[in-house]
Amino acid sequence: MEPRKSTTSFLYIAILLILFVVGMSFFLQSSYFNIEEVKLEGLKEIPLNEIERLTTDVPGQNLVLLDTKRLEQKLLLHPLVESVKFKREYPKTLTIDVTERTTEALVLVNSGVVEVDSKGIYLRRRESWTTESYPVINGVTIPDTAGPGQKLDIPELKAALALLGQAPEELKPLLGEVYVNSIQQITLFLMDGIEVRLGKGAQWTDKLKALYALINDEGYKTFKSGVKYIDFTAAKPVIGR
Repeated sequence: MEPRKSTTSFLYIAILLILFVVGMSFFLQSSYFNIEEVKLEGLKEIPLNEIERLTTDVPGQNLVLLDTKRLEQKLLLHPLVESVKFKREYPKTLTIDVTERTTEALVLVNSGVVEVDSKGIYLRRRESWTTESYPVINGVTIPDTAGPGQKLDIPELKAALALLGQAPEELKPLLGEVYVNSIQQITLFLMDGIEVRLGKGAQWTDKLKALYALINDEGYKTFKSGVKYIDFTAAKPVIGR
């Protein structure tokens, strides 16, 4: 008789387990978990209402069953959104943490400038200068068909951004203009107007460090007012006066 008792106990436990799973399934799909609040974090440049417009259909959805992949794809359509993270705060709150793309440089175009990030993503176009100071890239032609969110596959732009990516952070505020010609030779113009000839290359770290050290050298500062250009195309920098 012992086997019959064991079988009965097993069936009893199995039925309870099934009932529990079914009950939990109904509970998790119930209105108890309907989203009532969406919190947005990390926004600095992006206006709040632009992200709110992309999340208007979120309230009322089930927090447990929310398709975050689909929502992520929707939010990434905004040109200034680089990535998003979601945090479910049960039972009814969803927090969206937005990482924004940041401007690396301005590209001169007809009647304005285009902001681009370090990867060459077209962020937005402005008809006037920004209040923040960014290096200006000149010599790059952006097609009229290009628009926000598009990655610009332009060799001259890639060359300029590669240089800026290797520049010491303390040097960047001193860079006024990055000029790139059609064969990707680069010339810098410092904020004080001095021309820095770099030529063509891919590795700029050493030259840019040397440039920063030179313009901060006390000896250089004594005759800086007479300097017209600094030529780094040779093995050693040449100062033209």
